[in-house]
Amino acid sequence: MHISNNPLSLRERAGVRGILNLLIKSPSSYLSPAGRRDSVFGVIASVFILLGTLSLFTAAPVFAAQVKEDPIEAETLAIAKTLRCAVCQNQPVAESNSDLARDMRAIIREQLKAGKSRDEIVKYFVDRYGNYVLLKPPVTGPGTIVWLGPLALLTVVGTSGFFFLRRRLRVPLPPVPPLSEKDKERVRDARKEDDQ
Repeated sequence: MHISNNPLSLRERAGVRGILNLLIKSPSSYLSPAGRRDSVFGVIASVFILLGTLSLFTAAPVFAAQVKEDPIEAETLAIAKTLRCAVCQNQPVAESNSDLARDMRAIIREQLKAGKSRDEIVKYFVDRYGNYVLLKPPVTGPGTIVWLGPLALLTVVGTSGFFFLRRRLRVPLPPVPPLSEKDKERVRDARKEDDQ
């Protein structure tokens, strides 16, 4: 068993505190030259380990492999974002975890691999599920109500509010009653107090 003559404990020699203690204390405070040598060696080793670790963290992104996205998968997700899951509550197929959404994504992927265009794939799902499957339905037929309904409602509410406020502002306000002598005296007293 080796007993060191170094007055610094293991905890003090470790880390930044040990480095600061070495810088602050004078060399004469150590009991033996062997203790000084061990402490200096420990600090130098700690600095090299720290620098080596930091260089690994800074160099890691340089050696990291570039992530290449599969173009078919990217197109699958782009198409799936425009389609509504038929069993979910207004959720796109790309974000849904239901079995139907997984099947729909698989069908999209298969049809893309078969060489079909985006419009052909969307038409396939519209033929199968109707315009409901589209997150943005077309502005034709029954879809017109969906697009024009909010605009018509906003127009009716805005027009009604305009005429209501216009009629209300036309009603004259009742005349202001004249002040009594007692009230006039109170006003004069309040003004005198403010002037002082």
